[in-house]
Amino acid sequence: MAFQIVQKIDGCHTTVFCDRIEEAIDRLGLAVTGVETRTSLRLCLQGKPKLAGFVGPCFGGVTDDGVEIIRYEDTETYRDFSQ
Repeated sequence: MAFQIVQKIDGCHTTVFCDRIEEAIDRLGLAVTGVETRTSLRLCLQGKPKLAGFVGPCFGGVTDDGVEIIRYEDTETYRDFSQ
């Protein structure tokens, strides 16, 4: 499984990719607010952490190797991409 974290920093969208969400949480100083419990979502999203100030976990597609990508966007990025 791969993780993609997208944040707007100094007016630019910045993306971090990692294999373990714990790496991104530690490196970026993110706060976990709970876990995704909705059973109506894809299995790959269930049980993944929810992050303060971020939308997600969301399905972000798959890598060229077929690995599922779990995506998180900060609220400003989500707003920019959703308009």
